[in-house]
Amino acid sequence: MRIGKVRYLAPAAALVLMASACSSGDDGNDQEEAQEQVASLDAQDLNAAPREDLQDGGTFVWAISEYAEQHNMHHVNGNLANVRYVAAAVLPSPTVYDGEGTASPNTAFINDYGVSDDGLEVTYELNPDAVWSDGEPVTADDYEANLETLSGERDGDWELGGIDGYDRVSEFVPGDDEYSFTLKFEEPYAEWPSLFDPLYPAEYMEDDDKFKEGYLKDYPVTSGPFGDVEFDDVAERITVTKNEDWWGTEPKLDEIVYDAMGSDAMAAAYNNGEIDAFYMGYDAAGYELLKDREGDGAYFTQAVNHGHRFASLNGGSPKLEDVNVRHAISLAIDRDALADVALGAVDWPITGEVNRLLRSSQHGYQDNSEGYGEFDPDQAATLLDEAGWTLEEGEQFRTNEDGETLTLNWVASEDLDIAKDEAEIGRDMLAEVGIEVDVQQVPANALFPEYVVPGNYEIATYVLVGSNPYAGDAQENYGMPNGDDWGNNLARTSTQEIDDAFAELRSETDPDRYAEIANQIDRMLWEEVVTIPFFERPGLWVVNEDLHNFGEYGLASGFVYEDIGWAAE
Repeated sequence: MRIGKVRYLAPAAALVLMASACSSGDDGNDQEEAQEQVASLDAQDLNAAPREDLQDGGTFVWAISEYAEQHNMHHVNGNLANVRYVAAAVLPSPTVYDGEGTASPNTAFINDYGVSDDGLEVTYELNPDAVWSDGEPVTADDYEANLETLSGERDGDWELGGIDGYDRVSEFVPGDDEYSFTLKFEEPYAEWPSLFDPLYPAEYMEDDDKFKEGYLKDYPVTSGPFGDVEFDDVAERITVTKNEDWWGTEPKLDEIVYDAMGSDAMAAAYNNGEIDAFYMGYDAAGYELLKDREGDGAYFTQAVNHGHRFASLNGGSPKLEDVNVRHAISLAIDRDALADVALGAVDWPITGEVNRLLRSSQHGYQDNSEGYGEFDPDQAATLLDEAGWTLEEGEQFRTNEDGETLTLNWVASEDLDIAKDEAEIGRDMLAEVGIEVDVQQVPANALFPEYVVPGNYEIATYVLVGSNPYAGDAQENYGMPNGDDWGNNLARTSTQEIDDAFAELRSETDPDRYAEIANQIDRMLWEEVVTIPFFERPGLWVVNEDLHNFGEYGLASGFVYEDIGWAAE
């Protein structure tokens, strides 16, 4: 999922000179052309085909970049895109989205749902045909158990990733039978379709030990078009099998095999026929290897991806708790140069624009980085001086009044060359303003559970991918902690003003005002320097041309697993 191959180890000064040398009167035209190219991208690109044109049966081998241990997505260690790819095939979700992000009931689990005119009540009518793999029906009790835990109201040590949205429910009202219920809110909650995604059985949401351990490399209970999940620790493969008791639209595939490997190994694996599809993203060497196969056995997707790549700055570190230091880092890193390195090699439009909350295909999208996203090492040096980190004459790195050197730990996945390149290039850029960087390369499977999630880092680069089209869902990534627990806010810094703005956003139904608030939040996140966004992630997947209804899903935020299949011969 995070891809890069070619090594770019030029010092920061050389990168800056290279960027300057390219500057001309055509730069504005180039950027305008890139913006037009991005605007013309499709909302999604799935190599679509009607179900009747697909064969029944077959195996799909899908390369993923991490063999994760925790598969409870509501646990802080389970909030990973690679986990979601598996969970979405085997667990319930009440909502599906189209490529434009429009929500509708997932009729396999929800016969109907809707919100009252005043926005204070949401009523669910469940599909009574839906059952768990243990034979028990999926009922309102499961939804109530999920709500109580995910709202943060249940006693115990849960290690929740976030409670946002669930904490806005004031009352759970059982319906006339076990297949209906109503959620009551004290104020409208515009993003209610995002709740209960995914849904876990009540048994695993009522006990904190089962919550934390029940889905560790295991799916003891499932309910989806696929199930019977098997983990192979030796091959680092996860296999899901067609659910023969599935009551919804019959899946076309017999099984899906998720093959975990280093991102930089995926293109070669595809070229050797070992996998059928993978996210290429910004893998320069992979693109060079496979580009001649586009249209000749391989399908390259081109659409808007629902993610962005960025540097996370750990505000919980004593060296980064001062916003002026984080601001200095933002100004000392040439984001345009990093975008050129990542996107130029795969021939993807480079606009210099990115937004944490809105994708380029969404209403109101704009860049809000002025004063924070520009490359300005002189201002960075001034801010560091003001923060008490001074550069003594003849010294290479800055120290404070106690003689402590400003040394930052930059953690990078050793299985992803783009992450290593960013760290090494960033190290040289920050050295130009007197910041010492210690680059630590770590295994991909350890990056989050051992370093980023527990806060054992100061800088790390990775991707956030939206699980639904709503900007407010990002509150758990950028908001204030629940008590002392930062949950999915891995940067460990925020403000009450940011939280208050998210609260307003999540109640807003007017699209113009919604976009306005989202941009205000993005600007506040720049001012707090919670993260340093680099670019919107390219929607570039490589898919066997005979595999259909798979690729870049955009704001749909997931696949229709029943429709993925191989072309009939």
